[in-house]
Amino acid sequence: MQLQDAKTRIDWLAIMRGLTILLVVMCHVQLVDMSNGENHTECMMISRPFDWMRMPVFIFSSGGLLYLSRIRKNVHFLDLYKDKFCRICIPFLFFVNAYFFIKLLTNSFVKTPVNASLQYYLENYYIFDGRPSAPLWFLATLMVLMLLYPMFVWLCKSKWLTSVFLLFCILLYYIDFCEICNPKENYFYFFTINRYLVFFFSGIAFFRYELYRYLDNVWLIAPIVAAYALFAYYDYWLLASFAGIALLISICQPISRKWNNLFSSFRDYIYQIYLISFIAQAFVELILWKKLFYNENLFWIFYVLNVLAGIYIPVLIAILVKKIPNRLVRLCFGLK
Repeated sequence: MQLQDAKTRIDWLAIMRGLTILLVVMCHVQLVDMSNGENHTECMMISRPFDWMRMPVFIFSSGGLLYLSRIRKNVHFLDLYKDKFCRICIPFLFFVNAYFFIKLLTNSFVKTPVNASLQYYLENYYIFDGRPSAPLWFLATLMVLMLLYPMFVWLCKSKWLTSVFLLFCILLYYIDFCEICNPKENYFYFFTINRYLVFFFSGIAFFRYELYRYLDNVWLIAPIVAAYALFAYYDYWLLASFAGIALLISICQPISRKWNNLFSSFRDYIYQIYLISFIAQAFVELILWKKLFYNENLFWIFYVLNVLAGIYIPVLIAILVKKIPNRLVRLCFGLK
């Protein structure tokens, strides 16, 4: 592959990741309608069309980046583990406490107050559903996937092995381990790892064999949109998710050649946005909207404000934290 091709690939991947985190933030917009105490239907209606692609693209991109930054360069697995412990486990431990104690301090504002018991606090480290640490399921899942790094390196040595394992991942996707096991014991989201392994490894294989070249055609966008809409309508999750991934790739590649700096104001801080946006958006919803300025006529202004807060407050915090000379503090926010 020539240098220019590699640069284009990185540009479109950065744009796709920027678009994906924007979709994630939009999904988390909460603006209560005081007439019924529920989130506005508009918030859900806007994000609903992207439900089948949002997290699959996020996971897929993570697998692709693992190939580009580690597998392709033949990085030793111990070096990978050391790096991911710093980049994933330390922020995980920090934000378990941040989410728990921030929600504990705001018990009077939230619908589901935090249980202040020691047992409930400790559960936040390994049980995420219904806990303040719920968003951190992604970090736990990502770390488990990273532990499979030596296997991924081995699989990438053969097209046959890659194909067989990808087929295995697809079959594994359809097994509901939570029905077999106690869903309350889904520690570290281990029993749902099969729902994400297929996308993670697809990202690795996709970049290993440069399959993005076959989607670099604007004429493919319309039929892929049709396929995505069809699969989503009939609720074929896996097919719709792969169609969504293909759609964003086919859109972002031509865009990168004209506007390669698209989303450049925040796409270098995607990890920090994921970690901090929940807190920033909760501030807009619970304080600014619900307590201070509630007015149905201002809904769309606060919708945009919620999204902007979810994107740019984490960016601002990340820029400030980067200036702190203490490395441990930076690592807590996923910064080197």
